[in-house]
Amino acid sequence: MLRSIAVLLLAAELAAAHADTVKGAVIFSRHGDRTWKGAPPTTLTAVGQQQLYNSSTYWRSRWLDSVSGYQIVNLSEDVYNSAQFSAATPDQPLLVTSGQVFLQGLYPPLNETSEHPLSGYQYVPLATIPSDSPASIWLKGDDGCPAYDDLADRWNSTAEFKALEASTKDFYLSFYDNIFAGVLPKSKLSYSNAYNIFDYVNVGMVHNKTISNSISQEELFQLRTLADSAEWAKAGAISSANDPLAVSGLTFSSKVLQQLQAIVDSKGTKNLLNVNIGSYDTMLSFFALAGLPSVNANFYGLPDYASTLAFELYSHTDAFPGDLSELKVRFLFRNGTDAPAESFRLFDSSTAALSWADFKAGMEKISLKSVEEWCAFCSSTEDYCLPYKQETRAVTKEVAGVIGAVVTLGVLIVAAVVAAVAGVRISRRTKLGSVAVIAGGKQFDEASSYAGSKL
Repeated sequence: MLRSIAVLLLAAELAAAHADTVKGAVIFSRHGDRTWKGAPPTTLTAVGQQQLYNSSTYWRSRWLDSVSGYQIVNLSEDVYNSAQFSAATPDQPLLVTSGQVFLQGLYPPLNETSEHPLSGYQYVPLATIPSDSPASIWLKGDDGCPAYDDLADRWNSTAEFKALEASTKDFYLSFYDNIFAGVLPKSKLSYSNAYNIFDYVNVGMVHNKTISNSISQEELFQLRTLADSAEWAKAGAISSANDPLAVSGLTFSSKVLQQLQAIVDSKGTKNLLNVNIGSYDTMLSFFALAGLPSVNANFYGLPDYASTLAFELYSHTDAFPGDLSELKVRFLFRNGTDAPAESFRLFDSSTAALSWADFKAGMEKISLKSVEEWCAFCSSTEDYCLPYKQETRAVTKEVAGVIGAVVTLGVLIVAAVVAAVAGVRISRRTKLGSVAVIAGGKQFDEASSYAGSKL
């Protein structure tokens, strides 16, 4: 059933004949629906498992199915081949479980019950990367990065943060009696805890009828928008690729480039599909570095559960081109699991189809290329940084000024929350379009955020 749905979602894309042949791909997935992060251990729910299975089935229909116009050339359609495929995730239980479910949909059982247990279940390896390994930086670059922690913490001391903290206090306290009594003390019901509050409510909307019956859609939207702004301030509010806030996007960009380069180096015979599982903060950081919010304002918001971003390497020839100028790359994003993936322009380009050379140049500008470079960038004291000579990385005026990048977003959020408390009319123009928050006869354009919650 799920495979049929995935195929139908691709039907519109495949209706028109095209000459593209995909040579390889890299995908990054967020985990699925889970329990509240504020009450560890956080675990993947049955809903989350279905989301991830739906997602991987969708991508299987695109890249592995022989009826797809986007099937990856030379990639085994049904049987896992270690030379062609890789999968990795930080060694965190929620992400590991998410990766395991994702792989089940990508490579389903072979139905060879006479020889294999579990109806031919395929044991596809998932590399789990411990936090004390230097390899951990590529999918979680902000962990163990003091320069990032220092700058992210500074947001809480800015005038913009303090204004939001004061203006939203009554809004947050209004949820105490019906929802948070016995869960969080009143002192924690404020903008400084915006993500944790939204996360509790967001989880409850699926799994707790008391909460879902106590929150209006307008209130949920305001909680989500405030969480968007708080998380963007700590991951996406950057002014250049030199900002510590961008570190997780910088390492992720390097990882993607490494994996695509391996496909090019093998001339499309090895490492054809690469799966990475991680957190939404890595997505937000990459969105900012790649200039995606200027293409679509929704990229300011939190991506939904099981959202995926992908990079396809392709050409207009069946064989791998001898001339690399014929190679192209497209970036795809699928928000959640209810709609097809969409292609978006990167690096302020005029087209979503980038030449391999232009894509590589763009990614190199937003990449930290080695563990040594990351150690210096972060002023990290991790054990694996000890062999490298480090100098103290001072936060410059330019970097400190990054916090100001959220001023405009903060002003809009204040207006939105004040309007929410007073009673507002919120209208969605399109499912993924902008949202107008109307108060006192004045309209504020607000980015329609991707609802979700952080690992």
